[in-house]
Amino acid sequence: MSEDKLSQEARKAYAEAQKDFDKAAAHEVEKASEAQKSAETEAKPKSGSKKGKKAKSAAGHPAPGHAPSGGSAGHEAGGAAQASDKPVSGEADELTSELVQAQEDRIAALNQELDQAKDDLARARADLFNLQQEYSNYAKRTKAEIPQQQEAGVASVVNALMGVLDDIDLARQHGDLEGPFGAVATKLESTLQTRFKVKRYGAVGDTFDPNLHQAIQMAPGVDDDGEHVIDAVAQPGYLMGERVLRAAMVVVGVEKNSSADQPSEA
Repeated sequence: MSEDKLSQEARKAYAEAQKDFDKAAAHEVEKASEAQKSAETEAKPKSGSKKGKKAKSAAGHPAPGHAPSGGSAGHEAGGAAQASDKPVSGEADELTSELVQAQEDRIAALNQELDQAKDDLARARADLFNLQQEYSNYAKRTKAEIPQQQEAGVASVVNALMGVLDDIDLARQHGDLEGPFGAVATKLESTLQTRFKVKRYGAVGDTFDPNLHQAIQMAPGVDDDGEHVIDAVAQPGYLMGERVLRAAMVVVGVEKNSSADQPSEA
């Protein structure tokens, strides 16, 4: 339940309680007025009755030695009206107190519901925030993993084609890569290199790199201070960008110093 809806219900309940209170107060005032009129009617002497005539004659001819008491009847009627007003006023006060208490209880209950709704709303917002953060992290991870997944897929395909690529390289070395098959093989290698950055590496005379080459044999003099070079390639390697798909298997030798090959002058 929203905060605005609770406020509207609270105002509506307060208005209904106030309306009931006004009706009860008007009813009590009407009852008090009727009671007062009834008391005044009873206090007045009935016309044509002997008691009324006697009261009139007594009022017109006071007994000797007594002062006229014309205001005694009105005084008694006023006292009766006041006596009848006391219980009516007490009932009105009691009803007013009950209405006020009912209003306070209703307002307290609505305030409690409002506080509970605020707590529920705060928890829902926290859950929504956590869910949004989880989704955002998931989206970032997925976006970052897409290139890796694509690269892994290409690597899997190239690994399956390495045997075919090796045969193409051997056929080229022996001069058998000619005709339509040669064109198709060249187009395959070109497509792999252009679109997926896959290329073959490892050639005689290249500098030995332990990160790219796997030495299967060491030529004599390899422990000298000379630069290590590749003397022979047993199996070429393949790169996809900077990722090594297969290391080249090579025979490592030492580049001989050209000055050492020349005969020394006597």
